[in-house]
Amino acid sequence: MEKVRYEEMLPHEIVARRRRFPAAFVGLGGLEWHGEHLAVGNDALKAQKLCELAADRSGGFAFPTLWYGEPRITKLMEVNSKAGEKIRSKMKFKKRKFSQSYFGKTPDEQIGFYHKLLYHLLVQLNTLEMKAICLLCGHYPIREWARPVVKTFNKAFKDTKVFAGTEFDYAGKGRWVGGDHAAKWETSYLWYLRPDCVDMSVYLDRKREPLVGVGGIDPRKEASIEIGRRASLLIVEAMIFKAKTLIRRAR
Repeated sequence: MEKVRYEEMLPHEIVARRRRFPAAFVGLGGLEWHGEHLAVGNDALKAQKLCELAADRSGGFAFPTLWYGEPRITKLMEVNSKAGEKIRSKMKFKKRKFSQSYFGKTPDEQIGFYHKLLYHLLVQLNTLEMKAICLLCGHYPIREWARPVVKTFNKAFKDTKVFAGTEFDYAGKGRWVGGDHAAKWETSYLWYLRPDCVDMSVYLDRKREPLVGVGGIDPRKEASIEIGRRASLLIVEAMIFKAKTLIRRAR
């Protein structure tokens, strides 16, 4: 496998690869509870590996994943879900009051910061002469925060075009591509993409115990590496197709 991570390439490698396929694949994620069986970085880990596979198969580039910057007081399992208290207990977090102005910034102000961060990222990729940018939102709420930024950027720049979406925004929901939270789909994805970050053995002798912070079909019953493999290949092909479309639209 050739190098696909932009930051690891030498200048001549970048130039040669950019001539073939000037597309950037960028994962967006964060750190959040994903059950006891998945790594807390699931969203970004999933997106990062899918971007690397898309870059490898297309000849494009996998750029560094964006792990930070998203709001930490909204749409986060350990803060906003019904299971938040149980999750914080299992993580042994100290008791903390998550107010609407945590560390002096309201949710809207934090989202505004993320908008600026994403826009800066897109401009930077434009300066690196990427014609297409595919943002893969591993953490699903990021999609709604990213799309207004993409719309603004696409109006302002003609020589780079951007798309932001989750895995099923690229491939479409179907029998082999779906989304949930740490359940059948996300467990299957990570099991295939990063098996070192999945441990289903934590549920041995706990097959009927209610799962904490898991939303969707019980992964103990239906998740599998094969489901993850088939879905991941469909997603990667769809990402490449989208990148080709964006390159054609760039002037």
